[in-house]
Amino acid sequence: MLLSLCSLLLAPTRLLLALGGLVARLAVAVAAVAAAVAYGLWGLGVLLRRGPRGTFQRRVRDRPPPGLADGTYGEHRYLRLKDSGLRLHYVTRGPPAAPLMLLLHGFPQNWFCWRHLLQEFSTRYRVVALDLRGYGASEKPPGKDSYRLEVLLEDIRQVIETLGTPEGQGEAPAVTGATALSPKCVLVGHNWGGLLAWELAANHPALVEKLVIMGAPHRAVMAGFTACHPSQILRSSYVFLFQLPWLPELLLSLADFELLKISLTGPWTGIRNPAQRLTEQEVDAYLYSLSQPGGLSPTIHYYRNLFRDTPIPREPPPPPTLVLWGTHDAFLDARLASCLHHCLSPTARLCLLPGASHWLPEDQPRPLARLLSEFLEGGDQDL
Repeated sequence: MLLSLCSLLLAPTRLLLALGGLVARLAVAVAAVAAAVAYGLWGLGVLLRRGPRGTFQRRVRDRPPPGLADGTYGEHRYLRLKDSGLRLHYVTRGPPAAPLMLLLHGFPQNWFCWRHLLQEFSTRYRVVALDLRGYGASEKPPGKDSYRLEVLLEDIRQVIETLGTPEGQGEAPAVTGATALSPKCVLVGHNWGGLLAWELAANHPALVEKLVIMGAPHRAVMAGFTACHPSQILRSSYVFLFQLPWLPELLLSLADFELLKISLTGPWTGIRNPAQRLTEQEVDAYLYSLSQPGGLSPTIHYYRNLFRDTPIPREPPPPPTLVLWGTHDAFLDARLASCLHHCLSPTARLCLLPGASHWLPEDQPRPLARLLSEFLEGGDQDL
């Protein structure tokens, strides 16, 4: 009788939750269709402007560009995760016994976006720039389910437990669980790497000594902010496009990945100084792996799993935290940064970089290095 009464009392709440979920899925579907129409018109414009040959022909990238695989910025290594058997690629630089600084990139980049920080911090840290699964020289398992958020977080947890101690050198051994030396790292993430860093630090705080987030919102605030600020829907239109099958891959690859080139180097990215924009060779460091057969879909699968019912950590990450945001971020409204305060501990620091774009690791490497140094040396001081 008591169970029946409780079930009856909870029925309205369950109904409201079900209706809320249905409305949210419907809104995402409508936004995806609208994005498909808008980007489809862009693709039609490319076809009319370039013709069929210029639209569908890609430049053959049969060898990596200089700097990507030749050891210029560090030593290239691999580790294999025991649970999944996945082989991940990373670039490391610095003393083997130094504390670990783990760098996590975002879309559509790879470890190469951290080349400046690899050089800047390698005298004090063992800096590791990881290729996330599906990116760069890391393995790319097929299927959308291979890129669920919980799977990605488990990858990073195992990487820290492997490399977070001096034993994690060379061809790293398979991960067997927590080590006796309590591995820790300074965790730095940008874009998708930042989203993963948010949640890894909240779920496994013992693994993170200090946390640095660059241009990455917390999932707990993104939906509410977007609902109240329609301009963010336009900035995030590609996210909705990526919910669709095959069409994003087609549109992104048109005219030798023109859309990705525009997102990285175009004048609307927020990079006001043309001298700070990526060179063609630097852009090729990202397009090289994306242009290989099957190289594009894994990176889009990250977004295709974004609206799953994965639990969102509600407590702020306890490690000392620094959040960095560009005032001219073309993809994330600068006002979003001020909404992150309830996702941060009282000692956390939020810093807006004047004139900086979304691509902070490459757009503003010197100011970025200065802010990171001040944070890592002090942590609780105002920046």
